[in-house]
Amino acid sequence: MNPLKIYTAGATREGIGALAGTIERTLGFAIETPTNHGHLITEQVKARTSDADIVMVTEAMLAELAEDDLVDQAISAPLGEIRIGAAVRAGAPLPDVSTMATFENALRAAASVVITEAPSGVHLERVFAELGLTQALEPRLMRFDTGTMVNLHLAASTMENEIAFGVATEILFFRDKGVAYAGPLPEEIQMTNRYVAARLMRSDRTAEAQALMAFLGSDEARVAFAATGVEI
Repeated sequence: MNPLKIYTAGATREGIGALAGTIERTLGFAIETPTNHGHLITEQVKARTSDADIVMVTEAMLAELAEDDLVDQAISAPLGEIRIGAAVRAGAPLPDVSTMATFENALRAAASVVITEAPSGVHLERVFAELGLTQALEPRLMRFDTGTMVNLHLAASTMENEIAFGVATEILFFRDKGVAYAGPLPEEIQMTNRYVAARLMRSDRTAEAQALMAFLGSDEARVAFAATGVEI
């Protein structure tokens, strides 16, 4: 039997990856977990160019696919919420970003501010503009295409007082690889995305998809996802 193909956004890749062995032992089938940006997953599914059985994307993206009858919402499972947080190179002092005042102070004190060009970075650029900080930050602002690239840069950087921002799951993926998580943004400017898994209508692996969705609701699965920054 071929592995069940789960096309996952980067935010949920570590959680499902950590469960691969358990899924194979308890459910009796292997999984593959190709990863991409959520919006690219959505585009490929809509273009009918994906051969996946399952997608893991945000609720908004799933709703978009449902409009075209591309997902089976009856065979789905919530995965949890993901928030934006701050990060620094491991060993550097952790900045306080827990309140609006401390968040602004951390930005003003930073020699370099690193963000992605993915949705979290787009959101932060709007926040910078609303706070009137765009002009002051622009000379110190670095942009990378993905959260992985941000974290690879941060881990290798020797710059002092550098701060990066991204989704908590991608930061925590690098927690033993040279990056330290400083905490989530204040609620006033937080961007929370709820992620969900669902069977694609193109897939004939209905029984396996149903078994997977039931498993994703188990305590074991929730603990695994929570350890990666996906909040229940």
